[in-house]
Amino acid sequence: MVGAEGDSGGTDTSEDDSTGEPVEDPTEDCAGVGAGLAPMRRLTKAQYDNTVRDLFDGVVEPGSTFPISIIHEGYANNPAANIVSLSAAEDILLAAEHAGQQVIDDIGSIVSCDPGATCAEGFIDDFGRRAFRRPLLPAERQALLDLYVQVESEDGFADGIGTVVTVVLQAPQFLYLFEEGGAEVEADVIELTDFELATRLSYLLWDTTPDEELLQLAEAGLLHEPEQLREQAQRLLADSARSGPALDRFFREWMHFDGVPAYEKDAALFPGYDDALAGAMDQELSRFIDGVLGSGEPTIERLLTSSVTQVDATMAGFYGVTPPASGWGEVTLPAEQRPGLLSRPALLAEHSTGTSSAPIFRGRLVRTQLLCDSIPPPPDDAMANAPEYPEGATEREKTEILMDHMNCGACHGLMNPIGLGFERFDPVGAWRELDVDGSPVDARGEVLSGDPQLAGEFDGVPQLGERLAGSDVVTACFANQFYRHSLGLEPSQALACAVDPIEEAFIASGGDIPSLLLELVGSNAFRLRVVTEEE
Repeated sequence: MVGAEGDSGGTDTSEDDSTGEPVEDPTEDCAGVGAGLAPMRRLTKAQYDNTVRDLFDGVVEPGSTFPISIIHEGYANNPAANIVSLSAAEDILLAAEHAGQQVIDDIGSIVSCDPGATCAEGFIDDFGRRAFRRPLLPAERQALLDLYVQVESEDGFADGIGTVVTVVLQAPQFLYLFEEGGAEVEADVIELTDFELATRLSYLLWDTTPDEELLQLAEAGLLHEPEQLREQAQRLLADSARSGPALDRFFREWMHFDGVPAYEKDAALFPGYDDALAGAMDQELSRFIDGVLGSGEPTIERLLTSSVTQVDATMAGFYGVTPPASGWGEVTLPAEQRPGLLSRPALLAEHSTGTSSAPIFRGRLVRTQLLCDSIPPPPDDAMANAPEYPEGATEREKTEILMDHMNCGACHGLMNPIGLGFERFDPVGAWRELDVDGSPVDARGEVLSGDPQLAGEFDGVPQLGERLAGSDVVTACFANQFYRHSLGLEPSQALACAVDPIEEAFIASGGDIPSLLLELVGSNAFRLRVVTEEE
């Protein structure tokens, strides 16, 4: 795996983030073909909502009760974020009933055939195939037909169809991405079926159920070839209305961003930070990412260094630039102030506190998400033994005290020196020249690393962004993160033998992000699955 060991930076699957305890990297589990682990995943709320809308061409709105994914750090499709408790099961039932009732109330918009047994059979075959993302098994088909007949005999055609919908939308075959696989490639390694690959591809790039073209290719047995998968991935990516939000979700979860409402910041210190500004920052983040991906150079380097973004009147006022005549418009901000993803106000506000710029949070973001290093959790008595700081101390002064306090320096030395390079941005992401004590801001930082591309001092986010953009470790880490996102993996589940070829190809492409997506979907790590002992 690209990158050195220890604190040098680089993708690291040798520790479990939840415990900090070392775990074995079972390289032999790839069985020599680069297959990877793939836990069974439940639909996220975004995927559920999109799927329900697409199953009914927008006629049926998804129920609001479907459970959201509980994530702090990681990706929303991780199984641990989507455990179905008793209360969650009740919420899923309510959401399914909400959809079923809409079908009953507007049956004429749902089915186009004359009500009756033949029409019901046709609906069950078609709806079941699209909802389960494969043709119904005979037993499944018969059970749904029996259900329809029972309800129709008492309450009529519409209620029969609506009840079928309610049952399907809470069935495990709908809620979970089952991957039983087909042929065994090697011992404990199976090849996914064409329908399972259609499902993986569609939920990765569109966050919704496979469309008719994918299902037809799967039925014809044509989707399992790498070139066909890449061709379909290009088609899905070209539909930016669907692929854009799905990719945006990855970037937000990668950067641990879920929005910063005004109430999270001290109103006395930052009276200008209201919900309107928070919302505009949120939109600007998405527009910046979309601008990079839609540019002629959609690379990790451009992502970390570009000073081109979009502003509306609110963001123009925040940045101090001329607003567009209406809506949003493209601007180029000063490169010495606002280069790249790490200078986006939304992220800076997210990774700070209500009153402090919090170098530890900003440094930890870089260390874990861009360098893929593991940082163990603080000891249980960390807060009780926190040092006292002089009133009015700067974050640099606080860091110096902290680094000399007890055993804090070992971990904080990996984070705070990086975070101090962000000090020209206050807790709401605004540029500042003066520190809290009135002195000029000192934004010198340092990356402690054994990698010469990364190691050394820097001054401010522009220099940090250039340093990161030129690092193979960062490029490999981005590929590792997207691979984990694609299958809902924990860091320790991203087997080196599965992800290494993807990382190496991404580096060879010059960090071209669309090339990474195509390389991933055609890889053995995407097309094959390791069968674990638990199965």
